[in-house]
Amino acid sequence: KLLPTPFLLHTQCTGQLSAGFQLNTHGTFNMRDSHTVSAAVVASFAAVTVIGYSYHKKKLKEVTEKLTVLRDAERKGRIKAEINLRASIKLEEEKRVSASNAFYAQEGRSSSESEGNERDKHMLLRCVGTVVSPFTKRMGTPRQGALAPHARGYIQLNTSVAPMETLSGIDLYSHAWIIFCFHANTDCQSTSMKTKVRPPRAGGLKVGSMATRSPHRPNNIGLSLVQITGVDAKKKRLYIAALDLVNGTPVYDIKPVVPWDIPGHFDGEKLEVPSWVSQDDALSMVNFAKEAESNLETLIKYKKLAPLYSPNDFDDAKEAIKEILAQDPRAAKKRGKKDGSSDPYKVSFGSTQLEFIVEEKGKVEVVGIAEMELNDATFVDGIPLSKEGTMS
Repeated sequence: KLLPTPFLLHTQCTGQLSAGFQLNTHGTFNMRDSHTVSAAVVASFAAVTVIGYSYHKKKLKEVTEKLTVLRDAERKGRIKAEINLRASIKLEEEKRVSASNAFYAQEGRSSSESEGNERDKHMLLRCVGTVVSPFTKRMGTPRQGALAPHARGYIQLNTSVAPMETLSGIDLYSHAWIIFCFHANTDCQSTSMKTKVRPPRAGGLKVGSMATRSPHRPNNIGLSLVQITGVDAKKKRLYIAALDLVNGTPVYDIKPVVPWDIPGHFDGEKLEVPSWVSQDDALSMVNFAKEAESNLETLIKYKKLAPLYSPNDFDDAKEAIKEILAQDPRAAKKRGKKDGSSDPYKVSFGSTQLEFIVEEKGKVEVVGIAEMELNDATFVDGIPLSKEGTMS
């Protein structure tokens, strides 16, 4: 049923072959006819085999493509579900915090009354501001801000919690500690916590979660060192650079860095870290294809990366992209290696999408830069989702 044409061909050929097996006038088979018969049999079965193979190869390709589409759709749907779940949990948490604050305010209870009750020892934090940065996804966000000194952002202050006066004098400091929430985690539905993790740069070594800077912790609180670049009292903003914070990150506190924070500043004690932390595994070089560099210049000119990068900030934006890609934002198993795929990797930077490939000896080539269509996207905690639920 699946192969009507080869079957018909085989039937016709064998019919002709049967007719060819005839006795000659002396009552014997003609050898020439028998050779013709054999050749025809081989040819007919070869035709059946080739046609059948081509047919099944085509069907296999169709099934494979369909499964690939379904797998990608499932993954994108799962990511959207994770983010929506995180948003729902956040909303419920805000309701719980508000109710708890109202309860204690009404009852006038002090913390001393709840000593010994572990559930009452939870700390209720209020968001003092929100980060605006060019990192709209976790992928492509520097693992440490100091690795991308040209990356820019700002903290939009929530003046109902922290009035602008709370930042008075902070411009006299060069750096600040940002205490924040890892709001982009996608394991919020998990009921158990992993006590050990495999850091991406540790070569498969498992260490305790608190011996790493992993975002997956008992409390999803982070600490980041940033450079202070300015304060805008009118717009209620603290401008920062050298940051490793995803767009939309909730900020719980801002503390200036003082000399006592620097190990060895007074006593000369050397800072010690594991070898996998101190290793320098940055890619050797990042180059821009001519068209990609031209596109970036055009996007900067038309303020597609504003307000973080103005039309005069082309060089800084280009350096920021170089610093980000030099850290190889690909999956851990591919970092530092030549990419065998012909398709470029994609990373978002502000409202643009970067396309790059990794070549021999750790050389990166930026092959494309284009504006992302975010007008129709739904934003959840600063992270864009397209109408189809994909991460933009």
